[in-house]
Amino acid sequence: MPCVLTTAAVIRCKHQGTFRVTASQHALTVDGNPVLLVSDLLTATVPDCKNIDASKSQLPCVKITAVSTGASRLLSVHGTPVALDTAEGTTQASPVLPVAWQVASAGQTRLSTD
Repeated sequence: MPCVLTTAAVIRCKHQGTFRVTASQHALTVDGNPVLLVSDLLTATVPDCKNIDASKSQLPCVKITAVSTGASRLLSVHGTPVALDTAEGTTQASPVLPVAWQVASAGQTRLSTD
């Protein structure tokens, strides 16, 4: 079963930039870290994406534009699905990649679902 993401999760773009994600809720936590909702991923930023070669018309992965997988069907907070360690999707980068980001670590191993 996939683990639920928390604010201790490590999420990276294909260019090895690390996302900064802020939790919008604090009602559900694991080991003191708030669980991330799918909507939280859509507000994540990537301050250190290495996709910056202007001579190749590259643009960095500034933010997540879509979550294609990894939304829990069983666990939600205030009606919004929690994010799972199977989450992946696209970013604002250019060129556009089919899967531009994915979870490296859920930030915890105690709570899983789906």
